[in-house]
Amino acid sequence: MDEAVIKKYLDEDYAKACKFYDDRARTSKREYRALSIYLIVASAVLTPLVAFAPDQLCWRITAAALSATLVVATGLLAHLKCHENWLSYRASWDALERERRFFETGTGPYGSCPDKGVLFVERAEAVLTKEGADFFTRHASGKKQDLDRDKPKTS
Repeated sequence: MDEAVIKKYLDEDYAKACKFYDDRARTSKREYRALSIYLIVASAVLTPLVAFAPDQLCWRITAAALSATLVVATGLLAHLKCHENWLSYRASWDALERERRFFETGTGPYGSCPDKGVLFVERAEAVLTKEGADFFTRHASGKKQDLDRDKPKTS
């Protein structure tokens, strides 16, 4: 592969993919941690609130509202799949960075390869393709379970 072509790939497509996965990993991590910490803190506050609060309407409304927010936060964690996305995006970013280090140093699979540029592009694109398929599988699995549950059972 021509040196200019591989440089263009590294500077454009590869850099864009790395930035995308790094940004998405950070966002998913932040969302996961925020929702998880909220669940822990709100659950810890709710228990004594229900057990020891005076028997007045405002305290019952506060406890009910807090309970509802716990349900919403739990639903968001399950629906958005923040934890799964965070781990997967970070793993894809790590794999892309590892490929670049191997490529630039001529180590690993690039040590004895006659055309390192072609191999690098193929391996980087394989990481991107795998992440795309994994994302679809993660987010389509809930829909498949819903469809399976709604099918009539035959004996």
